[in-house]
Amino acid sequence: MENRLLCSRFLSSHGISAQDHLAVVLLNWTLPQLTPRLWHTATLRVCADGGANRLYDELPGMLPGESAEAVRAQYLPTAIQGDLDSIRPDVVDFYRRHGVPVHDLSGDQDSTDLQKCIAYVRQHAKEQNLELRHLTLAALGALGGRLDHSLSSLSTLHTHRDLNLVLLGDGNLARLVPAGRCTIRPDRSLEGPSCGLVPCGGPAVATSSGLRWNLHDTEMRIGALVSTSNLIADDEVVVESDADLVWTTQLKVQHS
Repeated sequence: MENRLLCSRFLSSHGISAQDHLAVVLLNWTLPQLTPRLWHTATLRVCADGGANRLYDELPGMLPGESAEAVRAQYLPTAIQGDLDSIRPDVVDFYRRHGVPVHDLSGDQDSTDLQKCIAYVRQHAKEQNLELRHLTLAALGALGGRLDHSLSSLSTLHTHRDLNLVLLGDGNLARLVPAGRCTIRPDRSLEGPSCGLVPCGGPAVATSSGLRWNLHDTEMRIGALVSTSNLIADDEVVVESDADLVWTTQLKVQHS
């Protein structure tokens, strides 16, 4: 059985290996304190509509040693994508004056701004001949705020199951654990100890190791038993499941 590795090394100050790449998408919710660190690690940085407001407003507060003007001029996204119904006119004007492409995709009402940004990242990877297995996409501000937005983000994990998509927001991290065998290597300096394995897409039978309360051919489903309020007990968590699961961890608040 193929074993898929899910690693959180991109979260740390050590960054990622030379062959791997990180893309960040900033959404319209409170950005995690790790944003500056992830920004520097990333090779592609995309704002989803109102995520540009968050970058403009919040990042200077995360870097108090520099002036707001200097931070904004230094931290310029690769592009801004979306319906453009949330981004403020002054923010649009600022980034356009600094040469940032702003793409109005309001003609497409069947996909979310996150999905539009994922399409942009996929196209970039194709043009650069980057293999998706060497790409991690971190969606910042994807969890928290309006519940329908968070549920949409979790649904997007299942839509793009071939992509190493990680959702971050409001002190939480979530990623898809595809059906089969997966080895998860959380960054325990930044994640946990709380964690969960949830079958958001339908019933699942799973076995695990590396957790405080492991699963043993356990059937889980929404409306019945799910593995929430669990604890990470080892540096590796191994999961075997007959269906996709969502892995969640508590994201510790640390300044970059």
